[in-house]
Amino acid sequence: MKQLSEKQMLFIEHYSLTGNGTQSAIKAGYSEKSARQQAHYLQKQLSSEIETYTREMLASQAPIAIEKLRQLISDPKIPASTALGACNSILDRTGYQTVIKHEEVTDQKSEEQLRAELDYILRNIAVNSIPEDKAH
Repeated sequence: MKQLSEKQMLFIEHYSLTGNGTQSAIKAGYSEKSARQQAHYLQKQLSSEIETYTREMLASQAPIAIEKLRQLISDPKIPASTALGACNSILDRTGYQTVIKHEEVTDQKSEEQLRAELDYILRNIAVNSIPEDKAH
């Protein structure tokens, strides 16, 4: 990995959060007059570092996203179609193939039918059995 200056690291951090090169350059301490050109140069020169930092930042947020999905699944006030989508999202991210043939059924099935399908998935896949210490 390249040795990065403090300004370069700040640029990477801001750019990974916003995707705005010019504003990221300014927030990192580069001149407003040259920020646009500097951003273009930094994006090119630091593309690998930007990608790595962005992936690490997103990965660190995955447990929060999974917990939110788990809350959707277990909340009886949430429509079954939303909870079923949350189940599929968790399964997709854990490598389980949930749907071979995709069809939109949420408008074709009643709330009771969707709730029954969701309950079946939860019983047979055991999504809620993630150990508490791994969910956070």
